Amino acid sequence: MAGSIQGVIDLRMEERIEFDEITQLSAVAMGEPGKRTFFLIIRQKGKWVRAWLEKELLEALAMATDQFLASIAQERRYFTPETTAEVAPEDVLAGLPSVELEIDQIALGYDQEKATLNFSVHGSGSQKVGWSELYCRVTLAQLKKLGVQARKICAAGRPRCLLCGLPIDPEGHICPKSN
Repeated sequence: MAGSIQGVIDLRMEERIEFDEITQLSAVAMGEPGKRTFFLIIRQKGKWVRAWLEKELLEALAMATDQFLASIAQERRYFTPETTAEVAPEDVLAGLPSVELEIDQIALGYDQEKATLNFSVHGSGSQKVGWSELYCRVTLAQLKKLGVQARKICAAGRPRCLLCGLPIDPEGHICPKSN
């Protein structure tokens, strides 16, 4: 099934879902700071996947994206991916996803002028199925845009304590390092 997600819903025991030409790759957060949920939108033509992840994993993805693109730029010595317009929220959430997944791990790679994102995933909600891998080939510009979105989303959360690094609630914060 390489290069297509056709039949994703019917083939629920598939161990690998592949997206070859991503038309949209976006990071999204919903809710109030401290109670937000985070997910990625991965779209190929008319079908899309909503992949849920923890904020810490999104932050790690943003940092890894920066390091990854810097190392490619150093190797190629001329890489400057173009930036694209931000995705409007109504575009992100239009329609129902083909499938919803929860991300456990993310690996970045580079192959034939495209970045590869390899997600270790499991089904979410009523779609708890045996999928174990979601593989995407994206342009370097799409990857850079994802990193920018992820950093912006994570920075919009609750401020962090300078001593312990934990988030500070509006009601205050009991810092374990100040005792």
